[in-house]
Amino acid sequence: MTTLRLNPALAKACHVPDAPRTGTAPPAPPCGNALGDWALALVHTRPQKLVIAVSSRTHWAFCLPYAPMPTLQSRFGPALLQALLSLGVPPDRARAEIDHSEPWILGRGIDRSTVGHLTQYRHSVTWAAGEGLSLGAINARLADHLVLRPREGYPAEEVLRLLGGNPALVAQRQNDKSDQWRKAYDHAQAQIGREEVHIPVALALPDQPRLEAAHQASILLMRLPHDDGVSGPPSRTGNPRGRWIPRTLVIDFADVDSASPTFARALLDEVATLGVHSLHLANAEPGVLEAFERISRDTSR
Repeated sequence: MTTLRLNPALAKACHVPDAPRTGTAPPAPPCGNALGDWALALVHTRPQKLVIAVSSRTHWAFCLPYAPMPTLQSRFGPALLQALLSLGVPPDRARAEIDHSEPWILGRGIDRSTVGHLTQYRHSVTWAAGEGLSLGAINARLADHLVLRPREGYPAEEVLRLLGGNPALVAQRQNDKSDQWRKAYDHAQAQIGREEVHIPVALALPDQPRLEAAHQASILLMRLPHDDGVSGPPSRTGNPRGRWIPRTLVIDFADVDSASPTFARALLDEVATLGVHSLHLANAEPGVLEAFERISRDTSR
């Protein structure tokens, strides 16, 4: 048996009664699982509300949809299973964790050591959802969360260590991102001064087959060449961030399956703000072109 400990807003929505104010509550029986009880909080995001869940033993977190609220208890196990598999936990160990956790019961009283982590995660989820990230992308972001106190570390590493996965995968992902950033930076710097600059999405935003958020567009354009001594082409003045602003920007969408209108609108707006004369989309799949065409149709109305 495992307790899903709800914050006040979620407990009220789920009609969980208040804990008695008098007397001593009986101690909860020990969990038979590896991740312990869970702390859950409602996060008011759009287009759908989300629930953030934090493991009391590892402080690793994942999200699941809030609606339909009456089925939250029955949906928690399948959602946790999917999150563990996405993290890299072997299927047999992930299923065993669910089996050892059931049944799930709803309760109150989140441990004080978990409250701070829960608050941090809620802020991160609110921002990510506001940027247009999907549930899968939000959970991928949470998997890379770094805890600084009481000791520095990645909660995902502890989950993989407890459940038979490879903890080194988490640090390796961070190293791969650093290497990829360096390659993207070197590629950009080689184009300083050119009237036409190429940005391959696969290099600038690796492992992003779906472009959906405004911040992805911002990160993509930060891959323009940087030079503190460069202020842009003669026709443009004032480029405080030191980005070389080419006349023509070619963005290569190879290996990208789709893009959302949120991404397309943000990219077009920032390209216009920077003063790029023309933008070309190379190797764009129909799903990518549709997003930009939809923005064009909306703008022309």
